[in-house]
Amino acid sequence: MKNKFVILTIALFACLTSATAWGAEAAPKSTIAKLCASCHQPEPGVMMGFLDNISLKSKIIQMDIMSHKEVVKFNDATTVKYVKNFKDIRNYRKKGFQINFKEVGGEKIALEVIRFDILKAIEEDEKLTREQFNALLQDPQVKVYDVRPPLKYQMAHIHGAAMMPAPAFDKFIAKLPENKSTPIVFYGVGGCLSPTAAMKTKSLGYENVKIYTGGYPDWVRSGQYGVAEPAWLKMAINKGLPHVLIDLRPESEIAMGHIPGAVAMAATQLDSSLESFPRQKSAPIILYGPDSEEAARKIRSWGYKFVQVLNSTYADWKAAGNPSQTGPARAEIIYQPKAAPGTISPAEFTKLVKQPEDNVLLVDVRNPDELEKGTIKGAVNIPADLIGQEQEQLPADKELILFCNTGVRAGMAHTTLSNSGRKNRYLDAVIDFHYGSFDIEE
Repeated sequence: MKNKFVILTIALFACLTSATAWGAEAAPKSTIAKLCASCHQPEPGVMMGFLDNISLKSKIIQMDIMSHKEVVKFNDATTVKYVKNFKDIRNYRKKGFQINFKEVGGEKIALEVIRFDILKAIEEDEKLTREQFNALLQDPQVKVYDVRPPLKYQMAHIHGAAMMPAPAFDKFIAKLPENKSTPIVFYGVGGCLSPTAAMKTKSLGYENVKIYTGGYPDWVRSGQYGVAEPAWLKMAINKGLPHVLIDLRPESEIAMGHIPGAVAMAATQLDSSLESFPRQKSAPIILYGPDSEEAARKIRSWGYKFVQVLNSTYADWKAAGNPSQTGPARAEIIYQPKAAPGTISPAEFTKLVKQPEDNVLLVDVRNPDELEKGTIKGAVNIPADLIGQEQEQLPADKELILFCNTGVRAGMAHTTLSNSGRKNRYLDAVIDFHYGSFDIEE
């Protein structure tokens, strides 16, 4: 009797779950991932998702549609776009792909396999040069957003830019203007962060969205100064991060209260104080007080790369409950550089490249297509957004030294690996690769 009950139960379950049970047909599964659907409309014969795997022998591609997996076959007639060949596709696991396909006998056959290169999805007239970006900055209607991580933004950003970190875009949507015809510009570090934010913004109905392709590194190279947020300066003071802080106010005001560590130096004293500035041109220099923008331009003209104006008056700094001191401020600059926690200095990095050590492994965390101009001999390539999943293939007995082209993604990968207990450091600097050689700019 018990066995008959089990058989009846199984039969009933099979009936209820059948595709044709009670005359209902199973709903077809979507062939477009939810994330892709935020910018694209589903179309027959079009699949959008993330490459899960590819078998060259069986000629099968498995795609991750986030809600499920899809299998697509390919053949000699299948074409590829934005990859060299089918073998090259293996270098882009977990990356976005579009597959145009047809169904034959219940099987999906790929007609074209397209790697989703987000930079190619941005129209040429949506990409701004430095000159075009500067011209737009003169328009008060334009909204500018910095898509780098919050700490990078707080340390230095372009005047008037609001923080909109690309990885947390959805949390900052409320910062976008209500009027969807408002001109909007995104900038980052010259990679894929600003195009990603631009695509998502356009999917929300905004009509005039552009990106400053050079990003903040290009802005600095052009001789411009940046803006520092009080949050970063407070952290630098509390953690003892090396920086130069200059108070441009009259000495009588400084004596009544100033930011700890500040050096009293009126704008008229700058020229006569040049010799007292650090010899390291990469020293972070922060100014506050009257004529701070003019002073910043002057110090930049001396070759100092990271000159910022504090986005706060002293009165606002103190009113916010930040630390302050009374009495005379410092009379001279004292600057002792040291590597930030988790970083490797450019000098040590360069030495490791020239004289590799057995207990160290260099890891290039850029995307495979960015290696066209070269990488560093002996380095392995694992993109930053995959390093958490792929870290098992990295030897556990070696210290990992991470690098990219600007230090931003290397810093993100450092956080991921550190949270997993892996010994690693990263290069927080700009690297310019030249087909076998490279230059480092702190």
